[in-house]
Amino acid sequence: MKFISKTGITALLAVYGLNSTAQVKELPELKKEDMISDYRLAMDILKKQHPNPFKFIDSADFDRKVDSLMKLAEKEDNVFSILQYSPIQLVRDVHTNMQFSADNNRDMISNLRFFPFPVVIERGKILVNIKGSELPFGTEILSINKQSAKAIIESLTSAAYSDGFITTGTDRVAGNFQTMLSLRTPYAKSYDIEYADAKSKGAKKITVASLQASPGVHSSNQAVLPVNQLARSYWIYGSYDDENKTGTLTVNSFNLQESYAYKEFSSFFKEVNKRGYKNVIIDIRNNGGGNPAISALLFSFMAPKAFQNVYNYRTKNVDVFYPEHATTQGRKMSDEDIRNNKQFLYQRFDLDSTTGFYVGNARLKEGQLENFPPDKDAFKGEIYVLAGGGTVSAATYFASLVQKNKRGLVIGKETGSGENATTAAWFLTYTLPKTKSVLTVPMSELYFFNSQSDNGRGILPDKEVPMDKFITYLQQTQDPELSYTMELIKQGK
Repeated sequence: MKFISKTGITALLAVYGLNSTAQVKELPELKKEDMISDYRLAMDILKKQHPNPFKFIDSADFDRKVDSLMKLAEKEDNVFSILQYSPIQLVRDVHTNMQFSADNNRDMISNLRFFPFPVVIERGKILVNIKGSELPFGTEILSINKQSAKAIIESLTSAAYSDGFITTGTDRVAGNFQTMLSLRTPYAKSYDIEYADAKSKGAKKITVASLQASPGVHSSNQAVLPVNQLARSYWIYGSYDDENKTGTLTVNSFNLQESYAYKEFSSFFKEVNKRGYKNVIIDIRNNGGGNPAISALLFSFMAPKAFQNVYNYRTKNVDVFYPEHATTQGRKMSDEDIRNNKQFLYQRFDLDSTTGFYVGNARLKEGQLENFPPDKDAFKGEIYVLAGGGTVSAATYFASLVQKNKRGLVIGKETGSGENATTAAWFLTYTLPKTKSVLTVPMSELYFFNSQSDNGRGILPDKEVPMDKFITYLQQTQDPELSYTMELIKQGK
């Protein structure tokens, strides 16, 4: 299963909801009429190619909302302001995205003046995430240019794709807050900010200068949180705390070769067993998914007995639609590419005449170990899993294995993809003709534990960091979820 990251600036430019008032020129290769044309084509492709485009919206409402958004876009006079009408999010799918071409992305970033502060977004609060600026680190921002923090966060939530009705996608996009906000008024010289003053316990106002592109992008790299940058620099990273008898394993992807994953998992759990540790923390807050078989492999290192590893794929179609725009490895798909793609799916999916879906058959599930035994080096102590809006796809499946088997506590926030289902496995890319933007479309749905429905919600945590503790940890430059978990461990909870 291939995961397509959507946390970069490129994707954000294509999806963010704006309220632009600045009169800006069109970029050389990006014109308003071309954007609208490609938006309409993208939605036509999704209606045909997406494995289940109308799971969370009916087809009539889908068409009506696309038309409404495009009519609003036609009334705007520049390419910046029509970005607020991107219809891609109507499918409510964490894996579907539309990205600008590299040239258009570069030109747009170069033309922006940036909001000067990176931020942390946490449960309705926007908190300053940089030291040495006009506002102290950890200051709560109440409004920007007279728009409340609540309204700003709501606009981010609609732009930060998640499955179904999940709202924690802001975990994935908070690092790009400056870019997203700056697109509202691309040439703004300053920002009017209302903030909560820690000393007077009241609200104060300040006007701060915007930043040009280079210092603006640089400032985003000066964000204090997350503090676990070392652990996030590797696919898998283990650390050991002898004093508290606790090992922490950060797993940033399940899109891994089994041999590599097994070596890393085995090495870590052998070490914690050797040291006689009582607790293990698994950090998957930044894990964008991958192969669910690797999720099961990790769980086998903590499973007390054999467990059910059951999932399957389904899709509305096994064809390639709009082949004239389909691409692979940076080139147009050939007739042979398309034929091979269709044959691959045709051989592995059977039509269920009752539901109208193609469902994965025995050939697709060949090699899938459904009754998964525990590893011989399985850990017997307490397990804590850190999860949130950045926990997507196969990472959500791992959290689900822990929760359903009552093997540990999930700490953090709701996962960014569904507990019962998500989209996954194979992806098609389309290069749209007018703007050269790239549309990525998943080709199948992935259903966990033989689920027959999807309520559009992720894995809910067993414990969430209390907000007062979160702010305290933030102000102390500590990782909130990790610090809270260590507090629970020290208290014997």
